[in-house]
Amino acid sequence: MIPVVILVLYLLFCAVIIVGAQISDPAYIGNLLMSLVVDPTNLIVMLFLPFAALIVLVNVILNGYACRYRANNLEFLIYRKGKAVLNLLYKDAVSVEYKPMKFLWFNQGFHVIIKMKKYTLDFDYVETSFRQRQHPENFPFEIIKKKIEELNHGKIPAAEQRELTAQGTMRCAYQKKTAVLLMIPVVILAVYLLVMTYLIIDSVIRGGANYFGLAFMWTLIYILPEAVFEILLFKYIIRGYDCRYKANETEFTVSRKSDIIMRVLFKDAISVEYKPMKFLWVEQGLHVIIKTTNGTYNFDYVVPSRRFLHEHGDLPFEIIRNKGQTDGKT
Repeated sequence: MIPVVILVLYLLFCAVIIVGAQISDPAYIGNLLMSLVVDPTNLIVMLFLPFAALIVLVNVILNGYACRYRANNLEFLIYRKGKAVLNLLYKDAVSVEYKPMKFLWFNQGFHVIIKMKKYTLDFDYVETSFRQRQHPENFPFEIIKKKIEELNHGKIPAAEQRELTAQGTMRCAYQKKTAVLLMIPVVILAVYLLVMTYLIIDSVIRGGANYFGLAFMWTLIYILPEAVFEILLFKYIIRGYDCRYKANETEFTVSRKSDIIMRVLFKDAISVEYKPMKFLWVEQGLHVIIKTTNGTYNFDYVVPSRRFLHEHGDLPFEIIRNKGQTDGKT
């Protein structure tokens, strides 16, 4: 629905520009249609690429920024780049409420209101998918709700409260074949930008100062939107895709959607190693090597911040290392 609305607004914007140009130049529409017939690639350059860049920019705004959360039987923590965004103790929580949240007229997610005994905490939770809306019972904040109910009914023994659990989201790099396929439009667009840049510079050199205004207009139409789209598309490939991890007292699992892609039993873990990982010339993250008595697991972890390239203490895989140290391994 969102791309349809954006398309309608974009086409209206284009229509206003075309009508304005037609008023000032009666032959404008005829010349425009003739250029599209002679060279259909003009349609892609003038309509598709700016529209695609517009969709990507709006989606970036609607998607917000990524956070990670951890929960044990005592507290609930949300943090970003190593800094706590929200931190609470279950014993101080009173209730959790959800209110729909919109960006302009788009349904963006839910405004989460967590009432504590002495204050109130707010958090804006963005939906991870606009095609398949999540139900509040699947939100991580339901952990807080359940703990409140258990505490109110006295269902959590003191010994059980000390047993740590963890869960959250992390990003995994695309496999090489998938990354190569995704890079095809990036390469095509890069070649197009190089050619257009050369043509614009060449026209200015040949025509002199009289072509500066025309070159500026060409840059706004044929270079800038496409360059923004190129950067965002490359960033999309670099960021990989979302996975979820969970850890209990016996195992560490990583899943994508409903499929488990890695399961490590703490009792079988031997060591956890990290090696730098690059995509082309860009530092993308860490190649995680988990050795166990049953074999070796490999995971391409995309770091949320460059700090994680050198400081590994907050990585989810450190749960395996810490449990192994507790058991006298890793």
